Amino acid sequence: MGQLEGMTAVVTGGSTGIGLATARRLAAEGAHVFITGRRETELRKAVATIGNATAVSGDVSVAADVDRLYQRVREHGQGLDVLFANAGINHIARLDELTEDIHDAVFDRRPSRCSTTVPR
Repeated sequence: MGQLEGMTAVVTGGSTGIGLATARRLAAEGAHVFITGRRETELRKAVATIGNATAVSGDVSVAADVDRLYQRVREHGQGLDVLFANAGINHIARLDELTEDIHDAVFDRRPSRCSTTVPR
């Protein structure tokens, strides 16, 4: 029996990278994991590797998408025990190619995405 047996977790940005690794670990410990992200193909692949998971497509910077995510969690009927607010965007470029708009898109959105996800 895992440490999270019977618990429910949400991992934003759970389809790849750190979010996916976290979702796998939470599921391995017994939690049912809801993952969210903007790319449906990646979400489907992630659910297949996680096992005990549900994908909810959406962007956590969009309030309606966050509301839909938490509605799915409520429908599951077991409350929410773990939230891993991991969603973010990245822009790969050389330093001389970075603009103020790119910087703002990456760094301004990360804190705002946490603030739209956590209070719900």
